[in-house]
Amino acid sequence: MLKANPLVNERVIAGLGVIVCCCLLLLAVPRFVASLYALYPDATLKQMQEDLPAAVYEKSIAHLALALSWHEKSDYWQSQAIIYLTLSNKSSLPAPEKRLDLLKTVQASIIHGLKLSPVDPYGWFRLAAVDSLLKSPSQQIINALRLSFYAGRVEPELVLPRLAFSYIYYPEFNEEMQALWKKQLPVAWAFQPQQLVSFIALHTEAKSLVEEALANAPDDWKKFSLALEIVLKKNP
Repeated sequence: MLKANPLVNERVIAGLGVIVCCCLLLLAVPRFVASLYALYPDATLKQMQEDLPAAVYEKSIAHLALALSWHEKSDYWQSQAIIYLTLSNKSSLPAPEKRLDLLKTVQASIIHGLKLSPVDPYGWFRLAAVDSLLKSPSQQIINALRLSFYAGRVEPELVLPRLAFSYIYYPEFNEEMQALWKKQLPVAWAFQPQQLVSFIALHTEAKSLVEEALANAPDDWKKFSLALEIVLKKNP
């Protein structure tokens, strides 16, 4: 009976190891090159609060296109959408048609990103907002909002903007969406109480919705009511 040759076995194992390493390297290189191209857009995103020249946004978009040509990543698509959206708001744009084209590009970028990573509450909210700017059917906007709520219920930085924007469509919500919206009120009270009070001060008819949402937290309801009363007295 033939015996296995230990030397041959070692060579086979070593050969397989080399193949695996080469495969991993081939997978890693595109990601690495893409990440290098994404450095400039990342820096731009961190400076978004400043009034950057349009050329900076255009260069960022070009770099992201190169990054995506090496590796399709949800974050790159979403970054591209944010930068395009900012560019569309620049007052120097020559014509409304140009802004409309940019908004459609923003919409397409967001959708690409969501296909790669659908559990993205910011992406779905961003899509709802852009759909609204494009005057898409309200049901399409509401559907994006619903997916945003499901993708991330507790998002401190998103909770108030999403509540305020989606309140526009509240009369068209079904029971499921109304319940999702109201569940955001205790979250808003926990993370951004003053902003929630200011929002309800502008929409006093929604006070009863807060009362329902805080029904199991009477102390919070009392604190909210007192804070709202103070704001309303200052701004009759």
